[in-house]
Amino acid sequence: MSLNPFRPFDGAPTFQEEYRGSYVPTVIETAYGLQVVAPDTPYVAAAGPNKLYFIDTRFDAETAKHVKEQIEKATIPKPEEYIAIDEISATAELKNSVTGETTFVFDPLYARVMFAKGMNRHNPELKLPEHEPAGDWLVTYGLDKLFPKRTNTLTGVVNH
Repeated sequence: MSLNPFRPFDGAPTFQEEYRGSYVPTVIETAYGLQVVAPDTPYVAAAGPNKLYFIDTRFDAETAKHVKEQIEKATIPKPEEYIAIDEISATAELKNSVTGETTFVFDPLYARVMFAKGMNRHNPELKLPEHEPAGDWLVTYGLDKLFPKRTNTLTGVVNH
């Protein structure tokens, strides 16, 4: 089995093609600015303000949903949340900066993939594999050019 839980198969990945190429994602305005919203499928995850990550459709739907949740929790910030990484145990969780409460615990296998670079930097003895850039798995959108008209989710007002 591959060390990367996002890519456990040999051969070329397959994607939900209807969400690639000419697909225009839904965009909302958040407290952090514009944000793409992943389509309602377990095989596409929002992976930052202007990125969609395509999950290999060779995964079953439940596994893909799990991968999607891990990616979105790691890359889409919520007010007052931060990622707390434990470089000794090689684990990570989301915490509320006001209450100190843990709001999400990353699956340890995924934490070791998503946060390997930072964990290795702070604890070189871990020697976690650092994986290649996402390549075709990740699509980046120029949001300001594509979406000059959008809805502010904080106020409900359409911005032109």
